[in-house]
Amino acid sequence: MKIKIIVDSSSGLSQQEAQNLGWDLIPLNAEIDGKPYKIGINLDVDEFARMWRSNKKINTSTFATPPGVSQEVIDKYIDNYDKIIIYSISKELSSQNSSLITLFKDNPKVHVVESKKISYLIVRDLLLFEQKINNGVSFDKAIEHFNQKNEKLLLVPQFNDALVKGGRLSKAAAMIAKLAKIVPIIRFENGILEKEGLGRVFTKTLDKLVKELFEKLPKENENYYLVIPHADNDEIEKIINSFKLVTNNYPRIASIKLPADISVHTGIGAVCVSFAEIKDEIKDKFLSIAKVW
Repeated sequence: MKIKIIVDSSSGLSQQEAQNLGWDLIPLNAEIDGKPYKIGINLDVDEFARMWRSNKKINTSTFATPPGVSQEVIDKYIDNYDKIIIYSISKELSSQNSSLITLFKDNPKVHVVESKKISYLIVRDLLLFEQKINNGVSFDKAIEHFNQKNEKLLLVPQFNDALVKGGRLSKAAAMIAKLAKIVPIIRFENGILEKEGLGRVFTKTLDKLVKELFEKLPKENENYYLVIPHADNDEIEKIINSFKLVTNNYPRIASIKLPADISVHTGIGAVCVSFAEIKDEIKDKFLSIAKVW
């Protein structure tokens, strides 16, 4: 069976990175100060960070891919592939997933994953899927692991401006948090970004979270990496060096870009931490999109 994989930009991949893996990309859209962008094509988190740092009051919004654009991407492959699989942003975070399911519900060649994941979780799922297909597993069997729950991901915004703009935090609460050096801790679970708790001081909170996750890590499994998606944090090297101290120089650390779709809402500088199992058979491809420390 000849299968084409399509991701959207919530995977954190650019179109070029997706194509390097043999896949393709459907871009979510953004509007920044009235100018439209296609995320993953002419906007990534680094470019958004550059714009934000030059003007922290820029107006931003994100929205689902227009159906016509999604159809154009699929039309490129529909005649030459037996099956096309689309893996998009979590259905709990955007209308993108439900729109794609509706758009292609009558096309037996197209399978849209009912997604509850974002970022590297999507990429890892698809690399494992490819490995299963290459090993002769049937399509229906190979997609079963998409329904598995992800490990615990904890995200800490460095600044609260994006949370205030998005209505997730009041200006008064943000001012109090800034004065008291209180930072929110956000958990990604079951496809939803939810409040986990509060910390004191951005870097100290990150260290505490990594230490707590590390203490629960199954030490006998050597396939785990400390995976750190971040929204172009300009002190990421210093942060990771601190992580090494609290984990007794844990040897497997990888940082990746937090998708621009997510960074718009969490703010530039946000850092996410998790210990993720990266199996040997997909390790090389997975680490090709990461920076290993």
